[in-house]
Amino acid sequence: MHLVFMAHPKRPNAWKVRDRALKIAEGKGFVCSLIDGMSSELPSGADVIVVIGGDGSLIRASHLACRYDIPLLGIHCGRVGFLTELTEETFPDALDRLKEGRYAQKVRSMLDVCVNSGQARPCLNDVFVYKHSFSGVTQLDLSVDRNSVGTLYGDGVVVASSTGATGYSLSAGGPIVAEGLDAILITPICPHTLQMRPIVASIGSTVTVKVSENCFVAADGDKICKLKKGDVLTVSRSEYRTRILSFGEHNPFRLLTEKLS
Repeated sequence: MHLVFMAHPKRPNAWKVRDRALKIAEGKGFVCSLIDGMSSELPSGADVIVVIGGDGSLIRASHLACRYDIPLLGIHCGRVGFLTELTEETFPDALDRLKEGRYAQKVRSMLDVCVNSGQARPCLNDVFVYKHSFSGVTQLDLSVDRNSVGTLYGDGVVVASSTGATGYSLSAGGPIVAEGLDAILITPICPHTLQMRPIVASIGSTVTVKVSENCFVAADGDKICKLKKGDVLTVSRSEYRTRILSFGEHNPFRLLTEKLS
């Protein structure tokens, strides 16, 4: 089995963990390769991407893994760690279980974000439309499957997948989504109207955001572009998916309590 190791590009501690983990894997008979944390290509024959860092590192790696449809395995070196299940200490046992086929594979839906019918960009976590300055509010017209939700006056909106429910959407007052439930979440950021509340839509829905004044859009934390008045952004289910290897049972609600207390 061929393991490809990827570490957070700006965390020397993650590089050290990566190097130690790679030596352990080689000692257990795995074929191992290294790629840069910002790489856009995988070596031939890769079976699993081992990501060392936090959830952000795994989310960045998902953009590469989804194109090759190969799974991710996360070693946690970050602050929160909802997606990166393993630690450096539990990694050797996970390798043994990987060889023996004693693991689960969690398939997570991704979203496509598209500006003005342009090229779609897949993302695992969320799409964030936000105002261009600290003062004032932005005006966004929201709809789900061509049904108008209303006009949002506020700081912006997060459109998240079920995976992204524990990210910015949660911080903005969005709902926690039970594991195994596919959905698209629409969470207003500091709305200036009482009737604009978070919405949970089907994963098969299309969310449309029409911009009434200049603002920005980001996907999975990376700024995509500046939006101008009249621009239309759509978010829908992507044909891509992210596969994440899991080696133990865990209670996602207990994890939330432990990580966010």
